[in-house]
Amino acid sequence: MPQKEPLVTICVPHWQVQELITLCLRAIRKFTTKIPFEILVVDNGSQDDSLDYLRGLKWIRLIERRKEDLPDFWVDGFVTALDIGFANSSSPYFIIMHTDTIVKHPDWLERLLEPMQNDPLCAASGAWKLELRSPLNELLRKITDTKKAQLWFKRVILGNKDARQRCHELCPRDYCALYRSEPIRKFGLRFDSYGKYKGYTAAEQMYYQLKEHGYHASVIDTAEMMKYMVHLAHATAGLRPAERRLGHLRAQIKAENKIRKLFNSNLAKELMEDPSLDK
Repeated sequence: MPQKEPLVTICVPHWQVQELITLCLRAIRKFTTKIPFEILVVDNGSQDDSLDYLRGLKWIRLIERRKEDLPDFWVDGFVTALDIGFANSSSPYFIIMHTDTIVKHPDWLERLLEPMQNDPLCAASGAWKLELRSPLNELLRKITDTKKAQLWFKRVILGNKDARQRCHELCPRDYCALYRSEPIRKFGLRFDSYGKYKGYTAAEQMYYQLKEHGYHASVIDTAEMMKYMVHLAHATAGLRPAERRLGHLRAQIKAENKIRKLFNSNLAKELMEDPSLDK
């Protein structure tokens, strides 16, 4: 249950996906019973019934951002929401989480905290993408990777020497990553690094900044992390295709199929049928 003096602040940026935020918050409430925590939802200008739902939850802290105050690009809205959340947190540990991340194991938070207990230089904990691909799927993904072809065309044909894929170190991803708050405060770090790590995700930007100051991250094996939570990836696009449709049709169809599968799962049905978790 949430406590007055939380050890962990869980920050969840949100934009009008009541179905997902309901599952996300109820799952946290159900499966987080041993460690004192608080939930901080940063709403990015929702204009539907989801905002009324969030206002009715007395056990969370809600920060409402006006639509006119948001960046033009929704990704920037997500990243800046994390910085707003951190600025409003005083807990020793800070978690960033997507609305399409649904925890499902009572020890999920203990597992994230474990690497930091005896290692003061471990400042981040989490896993890479929660997706296991077969060798065949991985090969097909590489063959059909149009981004590489586009970069090759720009670099070789158009002479743009900077048109290269970025290197990505293995580090916790945005959907659920835990951070030690002290170094972030001490060095004034931000999830939005003001363009220093342009093109990287919020979690990567924070990881690279922490690394510059001598800290490292604990990366949990993907298969193990999947025991603790479900992450849909692009679920907002799957639920709100009119506003957030993905650029690739295959990815859009995949997101919509994942949404249907989640809401038909026993876990989702149990959570949606238990409104006591909102009180």
